[in-house]
Amino acid sequence: IRPRNEAVFCYIQDRNVFWGADGVCQHCGKSGKTVDHLATRCEKMLGHDYTRRHNEVVRCLHLLLLNRYKFKSSKRIRSHSIQEILDNEYAEIRVDTRIKTDVKIRNNRPDIFILDKKKNKITLIEVGITSQDSLQIVETEKLRKYDLLANEFGLIYKFSVEIIPYVITWDGIVTKYHKSQLKRLEIPMNVEAYIQSIVLKKTVQTISFDRRRGLESGLNAEESWERASMGLIMRSEMHEEPITPLKEGREEDGAKNFKPKNKALFISQGGTTLEEPTNNINEESDLEEETKVVKEVEENM
Repeated sequence: IRPRNEAVFCYIQDRNVFWGADGVCQHCGKSGKTVDHLATRCEKMLGHDYTRRHNEVVRCLHLLLLNRYKFKSSKRIRSHSIQEILDNEYAEIRVDTRIKTDVKIRNNRPDIFILDKKKNKITLIEVGITSQDSLQIVETEKLRKYDLLANEFGLIYKFSVEIIPYVITWDGIVTKYHKSQLKRLEIPMNVEAYIQSIVLKKTVQTISFDRRRGLESGLNAEESWERASMGLIMRSEMHEEPITPLKEGREEDGAKNFKPKNKALFISQGGTTLEEPTNNINEESDLEEETKVVKEVEENM
């Protein structure tokens, strides 16, 4: 694990973020104030923080697909914007778009819809970011959510239809089925590593920004400690190491680290310069920790 990720994992724990203090979430006023609750479980944060993090994953997958199906050759992930519907001689790709069918179906808005015109195949991709306790349940729900829609597509288009869930936890845990899903989606390991890092980054931003807005009660000393902790995370980038792939959750005994034999699949050393969009005041500008990952991702798209 590289120093920056290790620093993030050490920081984003209840005992560090809240200093062991008990309390109630000030967003929903119902559940206990924990990192896991703020990261995935608070219903009041669903419309903004969770959606923004979810859309970052969709955006990365969308750019990968656009390059694969020759819609564009641009490989700038951080400046990529999503178009809801794209169509060319190779494929039709829709993002978060309601799809009309002859029979009225409630769940008709998959995250990504791909109609491969060369292979006569339709792929529905559904993204989910959850907690470790809900990982198995969410992945199964995502897999079964569009069964009726898939059956209807098969009748309308006479194509084969597959549903592929892409589900991870906010801290990078996946199920034992995730590896096969990556293979079916043809997602390179470095793209997977980038997605892991962006999910973790957005989670840290959500919790840290929540504190800076003053929603968490605390002393000046605690605030100073937070700034020092985040400074540690940023400075650790100076000692860059290859990023680890996602961890694989086991049904029997929790989770373990997934360690592939070929270390060449990891993110390589080296830097690049990219422009960070500045239209969102909540975003950090052009962070160094992503540049090495972004370069490798772009080269493989």
